[in-house]
Amino acid sequence: MAYFLGRDVDVFVTLESKVVASGITVGTDIVEFAGNNACTIPSMTNNATVASGAVTDVTGVDLSIGVSDEDVGPFFGQITTHKVELKKETTVSLTRKKSDNTWDVIFNGPSTAGEFNGSAVDATRQGARFGVDFLGTTSSKFYVSPGTTNPKNLLESGSTTLSCYGYRIHVRLKDDTSGEVFTVRNCSLNGHTVSLNADGTTEETLEFGTSMTPIVFTPTDEDTFYTTLTSGAQM
Repeated sequence: MAYFLGRDVDVFVTLESKVVASGITVGTDIVEFAGNNACTIPSMTNNATVASGAVTDVTGVDLSIGVSDEDVGPFFGQITTHKVELKKETTVSLTRKKSDNTWDVIFNGPSTAGEFNGSAVDATRQGARFGVDFLGTTSSKFYVSPGTTNPKNLLESGSTTLSCYGYRIHVRLKDDTSGEVFTVRNCSLNGHTVSLNADGTTEETLEFGTSMTPIVFTPTDEDTFYTTLTSGAQM
């Protein structure tokens, strides 16, 4: 586990998609889509749009990296219990000063019925915890994902192999020499909590989790990010 103060890192949240120049935002207390320059979570169209997904007023970032194992044995004649790796477990918890209800709505909903991949009833009670869907590989229109499709089958528009499941978290060290970016791919938004303080600033914590191996990316300049999509076969 590693913990960073907000002053030590820059954090960017994007969709796992590079196709269209729009992303998730919150209108009048409802999840909807807007152009990259006017949304909270943009797509990864280019490095500039990734940079526009900066999370503001971050006070702390908690990176937890682990592995889930299964015990095998012990077998006859042996006393050692073997372990088989099942999956990686990476969690990113972002704590920020709460200034509005944007992340409350993204986590809890509702979503705009015409932009939700499900019934209108489901849209009223679900947020955008699992990123976006494309209805067909040739569609360039986003729909809020209900999280009911196998991640390896949530394919990027125009691709038959690349997954667009979830969100991508880019944690960039504020280091003048390297500025490495810890990139966490295909995350779901697993938790959202609010800390109330009668005498100070109210804070909220966003918890993103994934089973994909993180990427440590060394950029060529300050505003370069790792945007290669994940193959569905790896998920």
